[in-house]
Amino acid sequence: MFQSNHKFYIKALYKNILAEGSLFFDDRARIYIKNTARKSFKDYKSCQDVNRVKSKIKESRKYLHRLEKANQGNQKSALKILEEVYGRKGKTRYGLLYPYLHAHQPANKKLGDPEPFVAHVPRTAPPPALCSPLCSLITQHLGKKLEPELPVPQYKPLHPGRKANLLWRHRSMLLDRVSVPLPFEIICELEYKAGAPMTHPLTCSELVIGGPRWDDFYSSLRKTMNMIQHLQPNISTIVQPASKIIRKQRLPKSPYEHEHPSLLEFLKPVVSVTDRDSFRYTNRQIHRLYKKLLKQVPLISVFSSDQLWIQQNYKITKSQWVPQGVTKLLDDVPSEQVIQTTLLPTKKKHIRRS
Repeated sequence: MFQSNHKFYIKALYKNILAEGSLFFDDRARIYIKNTARKSFKDYKSCQDVNRVKSKIKESRKYLHRLEKANQGNQKSALKILEEVYGRKGKTRYGLLYPYLHAHQPANKKLGDPEPFVAHVPRTAPPPALCSPLCSLITQHLGKKLEPELPVPQYKPLHPGRKANLLWRHRSMLLDRVSVPLPFEIICELEYKAGAPMTHPLTCSELVIGGPRWDDFYSSLRKTMNMIQHLQPNISTIVQPASKIIRKQRLPKSPYEHEHPSLLEFLKPVVSVTDRDSFRYTNRQIHRLYKKLLKQVPLISVFSSDQLWIQQNYKITKSQWVPQGVTKLLDDVPSEQVIQTTLLPTKKKHIRRS
């Protein structure tokens, strides 16, 4: 059975998540947090399973603490929120990956599906072929092979069922790790938020690279629209700006917490309302966060939905506004003579101390 103050605590938790989400600096993140919180609390409004509700309360509290840390200046928490919003993990990533697997397929694709290794035994069928953009992302950006190296038994051939299982296991690993490009309009928006000028010749809008266009590739998919609704190009024009009012009412203690509190609760620094009110991300900090996010986003040449299953090679690159290492900058350094003179051993001068 639920505790007597269960409803009061759930309402307070819901209001705190919405209040903290309205303070975040990214406009699409504010839409995502609001929609996700509304859907999650609505789905479990009539749930009577106490253990299930407790686990969801735990997840909500964890997400609320991450939002609070991000709004207090913790850049690691802020980057995690941006990664979830822009599809580097979570349901948004699955919504971006869905068209590459199940949508825009030609009419004769089912005829080209591989046959089972054993006739009339469907569970021995290998995984189907992937589209060309996804193959390029796996081999170039992820750095993995499309097919695994199957073991070779010494005295008998590999069992067809085990062979199919190994192929499916490798395919699942690839799909769990591969990073999917964002829509072309969102890539251009992220570069602008990272500090790129709109008319710079090396931006994605000028080079026409990044990913498929929204209207052609994603807008017709109703199954995934709930997952990537916040990534619509024109939705940020109607979103409200970040709130400047901080909720002063703190979240009460959970009715399901342990009777004996942990010692870690007393070691956490208490942040006052005045300290939280005084903190705001600077433009330089925001640019750095978006640059770190762009580092995880692969870029691919823009293609239409009709070209998805056409066999061709795609080049995977990264944004020019991603911070590069020193080795990347040294690729354009002059001649061998300059390199050799810089690498010459120098004699250390010993300074006598009086």
